Parts: sequence; structure tokens; C-alpha cells
Amino acid sequence: MSPIIIRSLVAGILTSFLCALVGVFVVIRKMSFFAHAVSHASLAGVAIAYLTNTNPFLGAIGMGLLTGLAVSYFVERSRLFEDTIIGILLPLTMSVGLILISFIKGYKPDLMSYLFGDILSTSRFDIYLIIGISIPVLLLMFLLLKRFILIAVDRDFAKTRGYNVSLLDYIFMAILSLVVLISTKIVGIILVSALVVIPPATALNLSRNMRETFIYSIAFGIIGSIVGIFASYAFNLPTGPAIVFVISVMFLLSLPFKKS
Repeated sequence: MSPIIIRSLVAGILTSFLCALVGVFVVIRKMSFFAHAVSHASLAGVAIAYLTNTNPFLGAIGMGLLTGLAVSYFVERSRLFEDTIIGILLPLTMSVGLILISFIKGYKPDLMSYLFGDILSTSRFDIYLIIGISIPVLLLMFLLLKRFILIAVDRDFAKTRGYNVSLLDYIFMAILSLVVLISTKIVGIILVSALVVIPPATALNLSRNMRETFIYSIAFGIIGSIVGIFASYAFNLPTGPAIVFVISVMFLLSLPFKKS
């Protein structure tokens, strides 16, 4: 097996695992629009990175993380709902990104890979960065999993238990932002929300409890990425769309088995 495929599989399995794990909370808390906004905001970070001759991946993570935390801050400080705040920040960050891109001289082929994904070009640096982000994210999820579940199911009850819900929201938003952003390497800015939303949605059609939801979501996410990567390599298909197509087919196949 070629090093390209090995690096692609490592990146795909890690990011799919994280997206499927965090995505369960995204679907339950109806935060799909948030993942969409953070991924699109990262375009401005990519443009800044090109203009400053730094790594575009790092630029995307920095801007996306800042946007994710900004959503939490403005929701807490204003009377507006989360979707309204996102509806303001998404076009703002996208417009900033597009304006900055106009200052980039010449054609930048890597820019297209951030829009639509290019996992087959995953470098060793990308792998180290994904692993470096995955370890603290998994540790935090393991330590705070029960609290995140309680907040997702009954936010008011979590407050009565004495949990600092506001702080936990900031932590979760940061985790979700990082997971979304490292996944842009796999399926791109435009399609990344699918990797977060579709496997958990498929799992909810089949699961009978929260434990099964997590297990099925992770399984569907990983299987979808592996099949998509091999299909992309074998049939010369764009990898990101191939992965999204596979997990979408799994969702459609799960509909007849939806639990009542």
C-alpha cells in the first residue's frame, strides 16, 4: 500500500471518528448550522495564511476557532438566538475571506483543495497536526462526556446540578470548531458539515439508546471515509465528494429501519 493511501487512511479514520463522536451532540442540540459557519469562516484564515506566507491549514484553524468562540460569546452577551448570530458571522467572515483572496497574486491551486478537500495530498505535517489536535480533544471529550450529554438532553437540569454550563459551552464550541477545521482537509470547507451531521443522523435512525448512537455514528463515519478514499483512488474521483456520497447513501439506506 502506497504512503499516500496510508496517510489518507490515517487522516480519514481519525477525523471521521472525531466528527462522528462530536456530531452526535451537534445533531441533538440542533447545531448543524454552526459547523457550516465555522468551516466557511476558515476561508478567511486560508487567505490570510497565503498573504503572510504561512501554512494555510494553521490559518484555517485559527480563524475558524476564533469564529466558533465568537458565536458563543455573542449568544451569551446578546438577546439574539444562535442561528441569528451565525447568520451574521458567516457572511461577514466569508466576505472577508473573498476580499482577501482577491489580493492573492496568481492562481493558487491549493486554495481549491481547501474548498473541496484533497485528502490524497495529506502530508506528514498534516498527520502530526491532526494527531496533535485529536489527543487533547479526545481527552476532553472523555472527561466531560457525561456533562455534555446532560447539557444536550436537559440544559436547565444541568444548571440545577451546579454545572458551569456557559464554560462547558465554550469548551464544546472550541472542540467542535477544531474538529470541523481539521476535517476540511478531508472533504473541504464546502462539504465538511456533512461529515459532522450525516453519520450521527444515520445512527439516530437505528439506535435505541445513547450508547448505540455513539457506536453507530463512529462506525458509519469511519466506514464511509474508508470506502470513499478507496473509491476515489480506484476510480479517480474527487475524494471529499466521494466520502460524502458514501455516507449519504448509508443514511438513505437507514431510513426504512428508523426506530419509532
